[in-house]
Amino acid sequence: MRVDSVESFPVRVKRKERLVAASFTYPDYQAVLVRVTCDGEPGWGEAMTRSGPKITSLLVEEYLAPIIAGKEFDSPDNVWHTIWRELRARGHTRGVEVEGLSGIEIAVQDAYARLRGFPVSNLLGRRRVSEVPAYGGSLFTSRGPLKGQVEVVRSLGLVGAKVKVGFGAEKDFASLSEVRRSWEECELIADANGFYESDEALRVARKIKELDLAWFEEPVPPDDLDGYRRIAREDPLPVGAGEAWFVSDFAEPIEEKLIDVVEPSVSRCGGIGVTWRVSQDAARSGIRFSPMMGMNSAVSLAASLQLAAGAANLVAVEYDPFGNPLLDELSPGFPELTGGKIQVPHGNGLGLDIDMRFVKKNLEE
Repeated sequence: MRVDSVESFPVRVKRKERLVAASFTYPDYQAVLVRVTCDGEPGWGEAMTRSGPKITSLLVEEYLAPIIAGKEFDSPDNVWHTIWRELRARGHTRGVEVEGLSGIEIAVQDAYARLRGFPVSNLLGRRRVSEVPAYGGSLFTSRGPLKGQVEVVRSLGLVGAKVKVGFGAEKDFASLSEVRRSWEECELIADANGFYESDEALRVARKIKELDLAWFEEPVPPDDLDGYRRIAREDPLPVGAGEAWFVSDFAEPIEEKLIDVVEPSVSRCGGIGVTWRVSQDAARSGIRFSPMMGMNSAVSLAASLQLAAGAANLVAVEYDPFGNPLLDELSPGFPELTGGKIQVPHGNGLGLDIDMRFVKKNLEE
């Protein structure tokens, strides 16, 4: 398989409202779409970005693309390792470089499977399901009344909802209680986005424990494994993490069983191959798997669904039901949501057709 070309498309769509999490805000919808053409067949990927799409786009085209463009490879895994060796030698094993690598790897997986005439999930083993349960993410107090957001999620038949927390024990408890009162059977997730230090995270966990949460997501910063160890020892409630971990960051938390749910972001952690290995390692340790989506695009969702289709330890995938144009308009006809479950695309590769008119309209110059 020859890598003919690598292109990137920094896309940004302005939001109507400014969404506020504990440690950052979401002013726009943004992503870096990556197109890798292999043996004449284009494949699509996404490099997650939460700051400047043009920065990631430049890194993909000027730094990572020359490592593989014009060269022959036996498999997507060989493409990944070729880039990874160079990143590792330079100490670039986390952050934007690995997000760029993720976008390239997803696109190569897409092209490789398309060339062979089957879905990406076939590369991972047996497809266990054709549809995947989903929960709504995320509910923000800055968006407006939580009750109205709950109604949107429930109207789609989703199994639960993620609520942004990190504003102190009392405010977090009040927000989560409001959702619980509105929806008693909700699989309720509290997401602190790594904002708390361990002392405060434990205070919050003890306060919200009575609300019967599905899990407490990222209660402490992603690099604070001692904080995760401390929470695991006290075990006040189930814990999820992984959206801000890269490649080898998952090994210790899984081996030590510091978490109950692992939540890798395929467009950030290293790509499809890394996410698949994480899901398998987690399964062997009795840890559940829930791919993180956030406000990423249809490409991330399609890749997450291909992974979810083969995972034995799947809980559910995250789905944004609040009008994300990168999700709803990038690929016509996708996603298909019925009865709270999302259909796994059956087409070749990721099963997506990208609307280039949408991409060009929203390209960040």
